[in-house]
Amino acid sequence: MPEGLAVLKWDDELGPVVTSKTPKSLQLGLDPTTSMRVYGIATLGETEESQKPGFTSLAFDEFKLAVYYGGLNMHLKGKPSMVFLVLSPDEDPDVYKDALPEIATQIFLNAEDDEYQKLVPKLYGQIARYTQMTPEQRQASVLSDPVRRSILQTLMRNGTIESSDLEQIIFEEVGKKIDVDMVLRPLVKMGIIATGWVEGLSTEVIYLTRALLLLRTISQDTIRAVKTGQLPTEVANQYLDSSKKYHRNYLGQLRKDLSEVIWEDAQQLTKYLLDFDAYDIVEILREGPQQTEHLPSLLDVTKSQLRKQVKKLEKANIVMRVNDGEGREHILLKSNPEVMTVYPEWLIERTVELYNGEEIPSRQARHYLEVLRKSHPSNVAAAMEVQ
Repeated sequence: MPEGLAVLKWDDELGPVVTSKTPKSLQLGLDPTTSMRVYGIATLGETEESQKPGFTSLAFDEFKLAVYYGGLNMHLKGKPSMVFLVLSPDEDPDVYKDALPEIATQIFLNAEDDEYQKLVPKLYGQIARYTQMTPEQRQASVLSDPVRRSILQTLMRNGTIESSDLEQIIFEEVGKKIDVDMVLRPLVKMGIIATGWVEGLSTEVIYLTRALLLLRTISQDTIRAVKTGQLPTEVANQYLDSSKKYHRNYLGQLRKDLSEVIWEDAQQLTKYLLDFDAYDIVEILREGPQQTEHLPSLLDVTKSQLRKQVKKLEKANIVMRVNDGEGREHILLKSNPEVMTVYPEWLIERTVELYNGEEIPSRQARHYLEVLRKSHPSNVAAAMEVQ
């Protein structure tokens, strides 16, 4: 676990100034000489291109620093623009290469009126968990963020948009003026979006390459266990009846209003995937049903802790409990909240419509169609075979 976390901003008279830190007693690495050195390394160059947001690390005799710089834009506005993680000499800063940018982004997005200061202790406490996230949880983290969720909604409708227009849409929907480049970086890294410049346009263009969805799927391992006689008959029958009814209703909702259902679920269900205790239960049940009495030892939790988590998951229609004829309680996955990426084939036709309606420039439309062609699964697979 890091020794502490600190947030800094630039003051034209004082240089780097610590605006928030946790624990409050943290001193290591925050002396003026060290912070000035780190700021100097991060801010080499005087253009926005040379001072883009980025992660770096430095080693000193008594400690190491993992550092995320928010870029020239944040720096010039006099807002918090750098976040330090202070580490012991034997820690590897690269462990926090994905976690620190996410923590820092949440701080930068809440820079107005110093709202971030009350978040710093909580975000510091989440650092260790960020490093343990599965790829699915990282994707769920994107869907849980209202700003990025709004970006995905916009791109899944139209596929491509100029950075300046997206910034305005986000401001109208979320009420925050954001640094689009900073917010989009994890999406680029995940292969969800691509960015590029188009001749004749004044700002960078953003393209959706993979749609990110959270859907309630049927657990095939659970169905297999039910149908192969691994469960008492009364449990199997009750589960199949309840599961069929639930998923029939869910499919009806999707057909009625696909967009409303998937985005409401993205907002509601991601909290269970990002709750490590709840996620551990889901992961075990994805492998098949369990008797409730066996779960505490499998999860290394108390019966009380398990009961609390199961009730939450049951209320969210993720799990269900069924008693057999001998009174033993079985817990099964009612609906599997699964994060997935999908090639956005529907956006090929949508891009042609936007082009024909003169709603986007022809160069932008052609560029996006080329991006979609290159990111098609068949082309990606062929490129991997060549490599």
